[in-house]
Amino acid sequence: MNKVKCIGLAAALLSAPVLAAPDLDALLQHLARPAPATTPFTEVHFSPLLSRPLIVSGELEYSGPDSLARTVEKPYSEHTEIKGDTVTVTRGSGKPRTFSLQRAPELKILLSSFTALLSGNRQQLEQSFTLTINGDEAHWSLGLSPRDSRISQRVTAITVDGAGGSPRCMTTRAPDGSVTIMLMEDAAKAPVEPGVDRAGLEKVCH
Repeated sequence: MNKVKCIGLAAALLSAPVLAAPDLDALLQHLARPAPATTPFTEVHFSPLLSRPLIVSGELEYSGPDSLARTVEKPYSEHTEIKGDTVTVTRGSGKPRTFSLQRAPELKILLSSFTALLSGNRQQLEQSFTLTINGDEAHWSLGLSPRDSRISQRVTAITVDGAGGSPRCMTTRAPDGSVTIMLMEDAAKAPVEPGVDRAGLEKVCH
């Protein structure tokens, strides 16, 4: 490389904008969604027991700190609604089934943490998870590591990837090697092929 090219390269590097690492509190406030809020989702579940990933899609609805609904539209119809400590599940035209979150305290903590993420409540998140943040404003990654051994028996880690103030993916890892990747907002608008692999989804997330 000649001297002129070296000088040009150095000038370009010096003039390039430096992207700052996102502030955790600021990021959580950007992620907060005023209730009511809805967003499309596509969920891809990888498991050592499955020959191919299980893919479901639909809509998430956040109505407040104690209210969350998940409607699966494909490949089957299912509506799950959580209000306070009560969970109601309706599959297709079947009869609704109701149970209390008191029977599953670890699930209650996971759900309350998810709504805490949607409300930007850092204090509530840190009651159950250790939070870490990596990357910059162009692409950030928020990690949630369970503090409670009951949760870690079901979930070893949760990672939320996004850009700016928009989340793109939520990845949940389980002790048995299962991985569930949920595409959200703009990332959920693109179709996911039945034979998709994790590497392909990670490109979408990033």
